Amino acid sequence: MLEGKMADINFKEVTLIVSVVAACYWNSLFCGFVFDDVSAILDNKDLHPSTPLKTLFQNDFWGTPMSEERSHKSYRPLTVLTFRLNYLLSELKPMSYHLLNTVFHAVVSVIFL
Repeated sequence: MLEGKMADINFKEVTLIVSVVAACYWNSLFCGFVFDDVSAILDNKDLHPSTPLKTLFQNDFWGTPMSEERSHKSYRPLTVLTFRLNYLLSELKPMSYHLLNTVFHAVVSVIFL
């Protein structure tokens, strides 16, 4: 069934989707971190290679242990894992984070064609 769906994907449709995503998010590639990026990325120790990977799955989105009362209980380990990948590739260069998010957006949009 998946093979049939993949065979039906038209190159023009994929190009259109990727172009729309690129047009919508192009300006973000050259911007810095904003709003909650300070807490989620700049101050989050879970992104650093020196922090054990298992800690990422024990903490909330902001790097606070889920067991602590001050935790927001916002559990998004996959998102933080992508932040960690970005940190390994480019440390704290915002363009890398924005570019990867744009690529993910395009891929997910194409998957749901």
